[in-house]
Amino acid sequence: MAFLHRKFLGIQESLLEDVLRNVRYLLRAKRGAASCLPGFGLTETGFRTAEEMLTLMAQEIRENLQLYEPRVEVTEIEEGAEGDSGRPCLVVHCRLRASREPLSITLDPQSRAISLGAQATPEDA
Repeated sequence: MAFLHRKFLGIQESLLEDVLRNVRYLLRAKRGAASCLPGFGLTETGFRTAEEMLTLMAQEIRENLQLYEPRVEVTEIEEGAEGDSGRPCLVVHCRLRASREPLSITLDPQSRAISLGAQATPEDA
């Protein structure tokens, strides 16, 4: 995708910006929507319990990042709760393979809202 942004839109991105954009596309995609890439994206949450939903999504996030964004290494995926609402969410801790720069990705499984960003961890300090 970075090639298309540079070539046709004239946008110059850092490696981190490119990876974050790709991760956002990947995690918002609905699994099965692209017939040529049936495993791309995440399955709809449907009528699953919160526990089933989080377990399945964590597994699919690991698979998708490994297959479609190899510049990222997942270190941990933990379950959390979003702010005041207490809705379940997944927090994906990973790092860029090239620079070892840590990243944090928070995903609301129901709305597919994603919060991406760099985050220092104590072990990397």
